[in-house]
Amino acid sequence: MVIFLWIFALGISFSLGVISAKDNRDTVLFNTAQTFFNQVVVTRKWNSSHGGVYVKVTEKTLTNTFLQDPEKNLETKIGVLTKINPSYMTRQISELTDDQDGVRFHMTSLLPIRPENEPTPWEKKALLGFNQHEITETYELYPGNTPAFLYIKALKAEASCLKCHTTQGYRQGDILGGISVSLFEIPSINLFPLLLMHLTVGSLGLFFIIIAGRKLINAYETIHHQAFFDALTQIPNRRYFNQKIESEFSRSHRSGTPVSIIMADIDYFKRYNDEYGHAQGDACLKQMADAIRSALGRPADFCARFGGMADTALYQAKAKGRDRMEVFIESVSDGA
Repeated sequence: MVIFLWIFALGISFSLGVISAKDNRDTVLFNTAQTFFNQVVVTRKWNSSHGGVYVKVTEKTLTNTFLQDPEKNLETKIGVLTKINPSYMTRQISELTDDQDGVRFHMTSLLPIRPENEPTPWEKKALLGFNQHEITETYELYPGNTPAFLYIKALKAEASCLKCHTTQGYRQGDILGGISVSLFEIPSINLFPLLLMHLTVGSLGLFFIIIAGRKLINAYETIHHQAFFDALTQIPNRRYFNQKIESEFSRSHRSGTPVSIIMADIDYFKRYNDEYGHAQGDACLKQMADAIRSALGRPADFCARFGGMADTALYQAKAKGRDRMEVFIESVSDGA
């Protein structure tokens, strides 16, 4: 029972360790995604504070057809410059990080101006929660074919945003949408150290439980032996005899078979002790006990050192009505 409880406790501890390891991993991913989001928001604010920035038109940086601004393109000596607003900058940063770091940003809204900003089902669920003012950010470890940690946080409309979004009915402070951060490099959880630690602790615990159990059993057997066996002759004592004879009487009463009891004494044993001393007397008792024990032939036969008042148990048994027995008592008054 103790071993089972120990193994059960180890299983609970290991399970809690696995859960803790997963929580720690999710915390690291959450903090990482939040850091990326904050960096993107800072760059957007920098862009917005300058009213947008101009860059040279290239194959990768084309004119933003969704930007409603009469000054979105400028003719210069070095070529055509196009205005990069915060949303366009976020998209380009996402393309760079996706190629290099396994991180993807996505500007999304329930009313997107650019079709590519249409929310995914997971993003749409989060945006609906933002509009209902239930949450302002959420995340999920998405298993799928390509595991990813998904994080999204709401974006509120600022004065600079209303240049493009006023026609959609947004006012300052309204939730325009959100920026989702997808992390595709999910660190694996190394459970080997945790498993090794629990196996080591478990093995040591089982070892000590077994050792302690054996010591407890040995102690119990020693106490039991001392309680029911005579210390000198190492045969059962009077207490054992009283319990055993009760069970034998009960069995005899059920089966109808007689019980035979022989009670013996050593003649003139006091003189022997006085003549040769108690050490020799003890040796004599041991020899007598060994001789009687070796004479027992059937499994149910037993012998015991009864001591004084040898016939008390027999008289008590007869008083209870157990008359189906044959008793032979050979007793000499001068014995031990």
